[in-house]
Amino acid sequence: MRNMAEIAPIEQIFDRMGTARNRVRKHSSGPDPESTVIDWRATVNGTRTPISESIAIIATKVTEFWSNVEIKSPDECWPWNGYTEDGYGKFYFDGAMRGAHELAVTFTTGERRDPSLDTCHSCDNPPCCNPSHLRFDTRLSNVTEMHARGRGVVGSMSAATPLTESDVLQIRIRRAAGAQHKTLADDFGVSVPCISAIVLGKNWKHVGGPITNRKITRTRKAS
Repeated sequence: MRNMAEIAPIEQIFDRMGTARNRVRKHSSGPDPESTVIDWRATVNGTRTPISESIAIIATKVTEFWSNVEIKSPDECWPWNGYTEDGYGKFYFDGAMRGAHELAVTFTTGERRDPSLDTCHSCDNPPCCNPSHLRFDTRLSNVTEMHARGRGVVGSMSAATPLTESDVLQIRIRRAAGAQHKTLADDFGVSVPCISAIVLGKNWKHVGGPITNRKITRTRKAS
């Protein structure tokens, strides 16, 4: 079981993430990379930066990341207190918004998630960033585990939602006609982010209705 004391040194994280050795040596100013260590560069947030500066930048981001995590005992969930989307923490790192649960693994082990893998929770708690509850695994393994734990139910079959398929259809129709997110959230007793996910088609994908991915504008009548 991992704990905070086992988090990899920042140099190890930097190296294992592929930011240093392989990516940097090709930018060496001389034929022998070992003789030009001081000139090595790494790409951090799209900018080629000296290694020492790059490590400092990443160290700052790692510190900022963990400041958004409520660290509890090793066996408990560690809630993410920063920005979220669809219940999952999000954090800007290395030029993109990434899952907080994914970065919790990376910042603990130095391992970068392969695009073919999911970041899986053993605790079934999306905001959790406790590394001991997380792992990189295949989509098949993740889905199999999801169904084994009864998380494969969708729509109104889930006890976690007050909505029905008919409600979702009405939400999408009304939003396409110009209804505001706040109005819809109040009318159906859910949150504004929930309404946003519905009208953008991020969830309730088995329900029809218009998917609205643009801002609704109203034309004022001439006085």
